[in-house]
Amino acid sequence: MCLYKILRKGLAAVAAVFMMYVGILVITLETNISCTASADHPEQMVRLKEKEKSIVTLEDVAKFAEEYIQKNSKEGLFLYYDKHTKKELELIFDKIHREKLSQTKKNEYFVCADFKGKDGKTYDLDFFVQGKSRNYFTIDKKGISLHKVNGKENYTWNYNEKKDVWEKKAIIIEREYPEPTKREHPGYP
Repeated sequence: MCLYKILRKGLAAVAAVFMMYVGILVITLETNISCTASADHPEQMVRLKEKEKSIVTLEDVAKFAEEYIQKNSKEGLFLYYDKHTKKELELIFDKIHREKLSQTKKNEYFVCADFKGKDGKTYDLDFFVQGKSRNYFTIDKKGISLHKVNGKENYTWNYNEKKDVWEKKAIIIEREYPEPTKREHPGYP
């Protein structure tokens, strides 16, 4: 019985040492595989996982939005189709509101940008930038919306806690209707 206990303890020790060697082997292989294949300088030998962990800053988001607007402008004009007026607006980029930049959820950021129209009006467009790092940013083109014209809001933003999303709430514009004329009915007592 004593020999059995000694063999059992010995096998457990061998198994532990074996697992340790396997772990070291896996870590070594992972490190060698995840390095870039070649580089001009030693500092360029960065693990892919470290690159993916790059931190996104709001300034990165602002710069990406500015670049997007510039790349999608022709002769300095950013074209935006206004669904309400059914007109294509020719807009000249002014600035990104850096004070309004915010992260709305994981890998999504809100951007507000000012433009001047060729028609003399000022326009405020809202964008959503999506992506886990600055190398993978995209703009939700369908999500671009006209927030303000000459400072007058078309909608506001409300946070829906149940759905964990920001939603647009349209601003109802009261129209001025003429007062209905009073009609007197002759013959009433």
